[in-house]
Amino acid sequence: METPEEVLKRINWDTTLSVSDYEKILAGSNFNEKKFIYHKLLKSVRWYNLIKILSESELKEILSPEILDRFHIPSMRENYRYARKVLFE
Repeated sequence: METPEEVLKRINWDTTLSVSDYEKILAGSNFNEKKFIYHKLLKSVRWYNLIKILSESELKEILSPEILDRFHIPSMRENYRYARKVLFE
């Protein structure tokens, strides 16, 4: 299984941010800064890896309607909404 650092390094190919920048953003409390990273994580990382590397509060954030509504593919949006429902409702 990949470590959180390895996951962030892998999804970081198209930005000028460093892995440590990603880690600082994710550790912070500004949800607006996290949206971009959360969206990339959901698009790029297998679900079972995400649930192993994210805390419960991070999972709640990553599965929030604000993040899921950004998906253009309806099936992805619905699959993650279902995951949120099963985990937290």
